[in-house]
Amino acid sequence: MELKQTDRKLLGFLYHSNREPLTKIAKATGLSREQVDYRINKYIEEGIIRKFFTVFNYSKLGYPYFAMLLLKFNKYSDLKQFKESLGKNKHCISYGNILGKYDMYMDLVFKNEKELNEYLAELINKDLSDYLLIKPYFAELYPLKFLKDKKEEKSFLLADYPGNEVKLEKTEIEILKLLNEDGRIRIVDIANKLNISNELVIYKLKKLYSNGIILGNRIQFDMNKLGYFYSGILLQMNNMKKENVEKMKRFAKQHPFVNSFSLSVAKPNCFMQFFHRTEEELRKGIEELKETMKDENMELDIIFVSDDKEKANGLPFL
Repeated sequence: MELKQTDRKLLGFLYHSNREPLTKIAKATGLSREQVDYRINKYIEEGIIRKFFTVFNYSKLGYPYFAMLLLKFNKYSDLKQFKESLGKNKHCISYGNILGKYDMYMDLVFKNEKELNEYLAELINKDLSDYLLIKPYFAELYPLKFLKDKKEEKSFLLADYPGNEVKLEKTEIEILKLLNEDGRIRIVDIANKLNISNELVIYKLKKLYSNGIILGNRIQFDMNKLGYFYSGILLQMNNMKKENVEKMKRFAKQHPFVNSFSLSVAKPNCFMQFFHRTEEELRKGIEELKETMKDENMELDIIFVSDDKEKANGLPFL
């Protein structure tokens, strides 16, 4: 799809603020309410928008240990069989196919280090020929910068959360489940499904936001239909002094291709998610990264997401 300026503006606003009412979206984007409604339905019907999802603070939900796994299977049939079992996996929040050294990636959350280690030990006994574990102690999610004016961008810390687990009431858990299924579900529909008042839903939502359990919302796009590809940049920075870490953070936050950045305690100690239209753009981004860190010893590898058909379940443990 060739994005027009109107599409960029609307998709950019929706990406961060899709729970806003149509009237507010229309005012912010210079469209009529009817145009906004028509275009949103069109994006969904054409598969450009796959899902409206909610960004949760897993630390506050009792799952402060985040991990990314890259897996290589002995046979392709083993990969297919393994993916079929992930529907019942209480740790996996997203996964997808990748090309190159590994076959797939998984994003996972755990209650503690012991739970992570037990899961990994069980996984290793499966038909794997290789794997890579990335354990971020810092992870930040940025906007899709090609859709948004920088002054309006919002970033989310997905690791490095302050605070402890928040105990939730049954109604709050049910609201989170509904938001996980559809991040744009209306307040009136939540109220009807749970047989409670609109006012109670509004109160509970405000509480979930104020307690830091809900960080915000995003959209899962079909990036290929928008003309973009997804590549992961694995980095090993041999000198992780504070100045280098801050330099990498600034690069990731400001660069137009970078959508997320994380720092890990193990090798590789840095990971960046790139969205790019062409191989030339990817090469350019990597060259700019190397130029930024030109005085440091750095190892770099690339993983390619094969089709961006990511599967996601934000609350697999509920």
